[in-house]
Amino acid sequence: MPLLSKYLTHARLSRISPYLGEEILDVGCGYGELLEYLHPTTKRIVLLDRSSERQSEVERRLARTKVTAEFVVEDIGDSEIKLNLPPFDTVVMAALLEHLTSPAIALQNIRNIMKSGAKLVLTTPTPLGGKLHWLGSHLGLVYVEAAEEHVGFHGYSALKSLFQAAGFRIDYYEKFLFGLNQLMIATLTASLHVSSDESKTRGQTPGTH
Repeated sequence: MPLLSKYLTHARLSRISPYLGEEILDVGCGYGELLEYLHPTTKRIVLLDRSSERQSEVERRLARTKVTAEFVVEDIGDSEIKLNLPPFDTVVMAALLEHLTSPAIALQNIRNIMKSGAKLVLTTPTPLGGKLHWLGSHLGLVYVEAAEEHVGFHGYSALKSLFQAAGFRIDYYEKFLFGLNQLMIATLTASLHVSSDESKTRGQTPGTH
């Protein structure tokens, strides 16, 4: 594993862990590292990734977990996707958004398998973080294939617009890793139109607005 990849993965997942619920969908699960950050209260997790090449490593981790878990090979950005899965109370998108060619389609697919009031927990590099990640890949510090698969990067304003249009209310937002990465917690709402008052939560902890 490249020098910085393990550090960056831990930085992301350690921030995600406090927001995990009982029934989790990890979209773009990579090698299944989130399994090492679950709570004792977790009952079920589905790891979803579009690459079958990671299956053997994910299943090795699955064999060690004590919760109901499975690995599914699907592309969440596919408009024709058919996911026959019970709904989840938590959906994780860790370092995934920047790889999606159609984020709006992916979010609609995710909405369809979320419980009412469910949480979406996301990390994604800032635009500057994305540029430095690309540089780091050429220096052998992070995975080259991850950098090559990057499609685009979103700042806070773009994230807010994208997720509100998809029917999510932003509850919490922060930058971490020296401002190069972003954590966002969003709640699925009943309506696809969210008022501006609901989005004035930048830098607040969930439940304080």
